[in-house]
Amino acid sequence: MNSSIAVPLCLLAAGVLSIVPAQSASADPLPDQSRTVTTEDGWQLTVTKSAENLDRVPNLAATSFSHEGFVSVRAAADITGEGGESVNSGTLTLGYQIGCQIDVSNGISVGLTGTIGPNVNVAIAPMPGVSAGLAAMAMPSVSTTLKPGTITTIAFGTKALTGPHGSITTEQVQIKVDACMGPVSLRSYAIVNISTDTADNSVAVYGDPIWL
Repeated sequence: MNSSIAVPLCLLAAGVLSIVPAQSASADPLPDQSRTVTTEDGWQLTVTKSAENLDRVPNLAATSFSHEGFVSVRAAADITGEGGESVNSGTLTLGYQIGCQIDVSNGISVGLTGTIGPNVNVAIAPMPGVSAGLAAMAMPSVSTTLKPGTITTIAFGTKALTGPHGSITTEQVQIKVDACMGPVSLRSYAIVNISTDTADNSVAVYGDPIWL
């Protein structure tokens, strides 16, 4: 390749890579959220999201199209009161909703060379620090595809409730999003569901949206 082509390609590549500002390490604690409803049967059903924290880190690939961080969060469910019907079953689910602003999974052409951003994926990998409790399901790793203008929901774990209280706690769960040119948004959620002979009820809380 002669120099008259190589120099403009280098400049173009630098321009593409500078679209997204360089990431730096930072930590953000998020406020707790809680909600209580009274069911038709008379139960007090409460779901709480607490101890949420996001640690942003520079991605290991050192590119403007990858985003990486570690999240910690806890969800709890409580059933109180004196309902008219026995609770037959219940579940507590904890997870995140993730959105990518601009998908570059099909690649960005840079001059006469190849492409940047061969694919889009999010890898969420709870490590041994996950404490979900008996009868809970904590996924060791999850992969999915993010598309622009959509929200992808990833459940970290679902726990069957065998009593009036249940919880799921995750510590330092890695979230990595590749091939996203632009901000990646995260929003945690916790949902509790219960069922009696006469009614099904659910209540949810959501964390504040935050950028990865």
